[in-house]
Amino acid sequence: MTEKLSINGRDIWITIDPHLHGAQGSNAEEYFTATYHAIEPSPGSSGVVIEENGRPKLFASPVEAIEYASEKLLGIIAS
Repeated sequence: MTEKLSINGRDIWITIDPHLHGAQGSNAEEYFTATYHAIEPSPGSSGVVIEENGRPKLFASPVEAIEYASEKLLGIIAS
């Protein structure tokens, strides 16, 4: 899922991807990761993964991922 946002007057795209965490099989929990792009993403393009302690930050829902990314990017993206 990709969401287009306007942050400090600039268009930013946030891509949310599912991420299984934990043991394989039925015990694995589904989380989500967020990647942001300064240009509209296309198949095979890459962006900057939102990280915490050098590892992709995991979110419990896509909404949580978008909200966190929006707040974090407000301090990064210059107007």
